[in-house]
Amino acid sequence: MSSRRMAAWLGLCGLTLGSAFRAESATTLNDIVASGTQPQVIASGYGFTEGPAGDSNGHVYFSDGQNNSIYFYEVGKGVTPFVTDSTDANGMMMNSKGELYVCEGAAYRVVKFDVATKKKTVLASEIDGQHFNEPNDLTIDEVDGFYFTDPCYSHHKQKAVMKEDAYYVSPQGKVTRVSTVCKRPNGILLSADNKTLYLADNGGRVLYKYDVKAPGVLANEMKWIDLPGGPDGMTLDEHGNLYVALGRMGVGVYSPEGKLIGMIKVPSASNVTFGGKEFRTLFITSGQQFLAIETKVRGMKPPCARKER
Repeated sequence: MSSRRMAAWLGLCGLTLGSAFRAESATTLNDIVASGTQPQVIASGYGFTEGPAGDSNGHVYFSDGQNNSIYFYEVGKGVTPFVTDSTDANGMMMNSKGELYVCEGAAYRVVKFDVATKKKTVLASEIDGQHFNEPNDLTIDEVDGFYFTDPCYSHHKQKAVMKEDAYYVSPQGKVTRVSTVCKRPNGILLSADNKTLYLADNGGRVLYKYDVKAPGVLANEMKWIDLPGGPDGMTLDEHGNLYVALGRMGVGVYSPEGKLIGMIKVPSASNVTFGGKEFRTLFITSGQQFLAIETKVRGMKPPCARKER
C-alpha cells in the first residue's frame, strides 16, 4: 500500500502515521525527561499537597487535606482556591462529564463536585452499614464507576474501623469490595483502555496488577513490583510507563514490563498526573509545594479528555 493510501486509511480510523508507528516504549529516563531538566515550583506554602487531577484542557486541580482545601491551577495563569470545605481532601480525578471526584478521608466518604457551581454530592460513604476508614485515592472507569482505596492514616486521629481494602462503586452507587491483599492500600490507577488496574500497597511496598474483566470485576491478581519505598499516587504515559510517587525518593518510572527506567528526583512526591499543553507536563504534589516538570512524552488523559469510544 502506498504511503498516501496508508495515510488516508489511517485517517478514517482516527489515527496518523506518527501515532500508528511511533516507538512502543521510552526505554531510558532521557527518553522521558531531557537531561538537565529541573522541576519548577508552581506554588508553595500549603499544608500537604495531594490528588492532582487534570481537566480536559490540561489545567490541574490539587488538594491540601491539612487545610480541607482544593486548588485550581490554570496553565499560564497561576493557582486559585477552588473550595475550602472539602474535609481531608486527598485523591481526585475528573469523570467523563467533567465532574471532580474527591476522596474526603476523615469524612469517610467519596464525593463529586460540579466544578461550575461547586455543588457537592456524596457518592459513597459506607459498606454494609459501616462507614469507611479514610478514603485515600480513586480512579474512574469508562462508565463513571470508580475504584478507591480505604487505608487509615489517622489524619484527624480517627481509628480504623475495618480492614484496609480497595472497593468499586458502580454508577448506580453499589459498593463492592474488590481487593483485600494490601497491608495499607494507597494509590490506585486504571489504564486508559480500562483493561488493567494498578494497586499500590504502601504498607507492603508492593505494586499489584489486575486484569479488569468488566466494571468492578477483577481477575488474575499479580504481585508485580517490589518497590524501594512506600508507593503513593500513580499515572501512566502514552507508552504504558507507570509513574509512581515514592515519597522522599521521588517519582519512580517503570516500564510496561515492570522494570525500573529511572527516578525523577524531587524533594518528595505524594502523587502525580499529566497535564499542560498536549498533556506533556508531569505535575507532582510535593509536601508544601506543587511542582511541574516538562517531559518528552504525552501522559494519560482523564476520562473527560478522552475521545468518545
